[in-house]
Amino acid sequence: MKQVTAYVHTHWDREWYREFDEFRLRLIEVFDAVLEMLANGDLPCFYFDGQTAALEDYLEIRSEKLPLIKKLIKAKKLRIGPFYCSSDSFLVSGRCLMKNLELGIKKSKELGETDFIGYIADSFGHSKDIPVLLKHFNIDKSCLWRGLGDLQADLDWNGIKVTNLIQGYFQDFLNLDKPIEEKAQMLKKYLDKIAIKSGENVLLPIGADHLAAAKNIKEQIKELNKIYKDYKITLATPFEYFEKIQKRQKVKGEFLENFLNFILPGVYSTRLYIKQANAHSQHILSDIAEPLEQIARKYFKVKDRSAEINYAYKLLIQNQAHDSIYGCSLDSVCDEVMERFKKVDTTANGIIKRTIRDLSDNNAPLAVINLSKYHYTGAVKVITDKKLDYSKIASYKGFTDEKLYNINQIPITEDYTTLYEYLIDVKNLPALSLTHIDKKYICKEKYLKTGKNFIENKNIKFEVKQGKITVTDKQTNTTYNDFITITDLADIGDSYNFGALKNDKPVKAKLKSAKLKTQNPVFASMNLIYEIGIPQKSTLKGRSKKTYKHKINIDVILYNQAKHLEFKANWINKSKDHILKLGFNLKEKIYSTINEDLFSTVERHYNPYFDINKYLPAPRGKEIKPNTFPMQRFMMTQGFGLITKGLNEYEIIKNTINLTLLRAAGIISNPHNPTRGTPAGPPIETPKMQCLGENKANFAITFTNSKEQMYALADTFYECCLTLNTNRPDTKF
Repeated sequence: MKQVTAYVHTHWDREWYREFDEFRLRLIEVFDAVLEMLANGDLPCFYFDGQTAALEDYLEIRSEKLPLIKKLIKAKKLRIGPFYCSSDSFLVSGRCLMKNLELGIKKSKELGETDFIGYIADSFGHSKDIPVLLKHFNIDKSCLWRGLGDLQADLDWNGIKVTNLIQGYFQDFLNLDKPIEEKAQMLKKYLDKIAIKSGENVLLPIGADHLAAAKNIKEQIKELNKIYKDYKITLATPFEYFEKIQKRQKVKGEFLENFLNFILPGVYSTRLYIKQANAHSQHILSDIAEPLEQIARKYFKVKDRSAEINYAYKLLIQNQAHDSIYGCSLDSVCDEVMERFKKVDTTANGIIKRTIRDLSDNNAPLAVINLSKYHYTGAVKVITDKKLDYSKIASYKGFTDEKLYNINQIPITEDYTTLYEYLIDVKNLPALSLTHIDKKYICKEKYLKTGKNFIENKNIKFEVKQGKITVTDKQTNTTYNDFITITDLADIGDSYNFGALKNDKPVKAKLKSAKLKTQNPVFASMNLIYEIGIPQKSTLKGRSKKTYKHKINIDVILYNQAKHLEFKANWINKSKDHILKLGFNLKEKIYSTINEDLFSTVERHYNPYFDINKYLPAPRGKEIKPNTFPMQRFMMTQGFGLITKGLNEYEIIKNTINLTLLRAAGIISNPHNPTRGTPAGPPIETPKMQCLGENKANFAITFTNSKEQMYALADTFYECCLTLNTNRPDTKF
């Protein structure tokens, strides 16, 4: 007879197919009932989903319940933490996941929790660096679902004790209004599937999304134990289960396998505007505001603003809850997500401006703070009301920061003045440093060359020949002809999965014009205009005959000393149910890539001849795994590197890397998605998911085989330097 450890839980999405405030009203009802059952002894224990945000949301309304909650946690009847929010691990940075755990553990300990399980029950796949993250916080056990494929239940994942939830966390049979015999029959099928992958002990979740604990649960378990001959069920928590397991299968690497359960990979390109906003907010908070605040406090005794940093992180991490960052939610929910990103940006920028103010003296010499751990070579920006002897790129009316951030003054009409924006071409600024700009750091060499149809420096040449793009890596003298292609396909899927239209033929864009746009001593740019006719919409029956002409405007930017070539694209999307991709055509078939992961890099392997048409339609209960994958900031292969700002999905087809620029869909879960044989959520229409109107994309390419150089170039592309006038001494941090 197998011993079944059953834990009662609820999986709590702060927002998804209902808005946050509506879900919180449900949370109050659900958790009121749970607390009553725990206090009365009707429920021996409850596992609160491995996150504290829901508990915080509850206590904001039910503050009077705090003493009871602390009492139940102390008695180990209520188990909470360690995360603040249940997050994704491919769209979110390593630093944000660290902060997620830091905030969650802090809150948990304040309430009396002392032991933790890295509970990641509903993320759509798992980064190979999750064990590194958990070990950093002395967490040695984890519960996972999705992405683990055909693995056993009990695993050792690089030193972390893992229980694979096999059939998932979603089991609500005991809440059904059915006779216990019928419930027993349904539950046994579920248990049998888990037992095949388990030893003598089986872990059984009892609960589901936003679900209250079943009434009379202890009595129901007693009745089930009378019926079952192969299983004995005991109500406990996953902690008790982990103590029983001695033998574990050793595994390593990332988990993105969908053999047994959906990983829903379409979320990496759903509502790309959310991913782009997240990339921006992560960067200015984690890479600029937070390190700047810590450096200023430690080295220059500037005011402590860590509380403000934590406030911004909470807002950001709320947006990184998996359904929020995935974009697989109501339009109104995604509107709230974007508003929170604005608050994060406003707060982070305010912290940056105030910290710079506290370090500055407006009449002092100009200096640069380099917040990257790599030496910096390239352009730095200065905004001032003074006229300087550098390359001016813009001028406009506004208030100086000196006026805006002076707490003893308010800016008045007379302070509204002309501001000048300059670029200074610097070289070899020390890593993690405050450095005054003097002659040795100014680049005097002029590497830029331009012509009617080309821009180049000593590293890269970009040119247009007969309507096609040619790029040359001048360091290796390698030329890539017909380097860029833009294509569009039907997408009859939903927020969770790209929906492939069988035998669909890609529509290709044509380059209609290319002209030199900007040239100055620091950078040059060319403007490209592509045209593509995209069908009005796509359905299961095919693409509409009516097409809309789309103009895709791309600025290609090359800096004087740069080792990367930047692209800024914008266009007005007029069509529905389609996917737009920009492809980079390399020399050879692509069998592997190196990708930035949370704290390291991950190598992935591909079948470059993958053809999704061979697998359509997906059988019931199965999901076709396309040749698309997530990335953090960069990926590289064959001496080519790609860096993006929030474009997290790429595809490998033969010798081409396709970067997803837009995926337009209009429903949370399409029950007729040919790529996934079973619905993954409610069939609620989401018109804004079609991303009609203005769309933007920002990315860069480079040529290197060095991981370290990719990290350095990613920092450069994301902008890691701040300028200020200061008398503070040159300092390395």
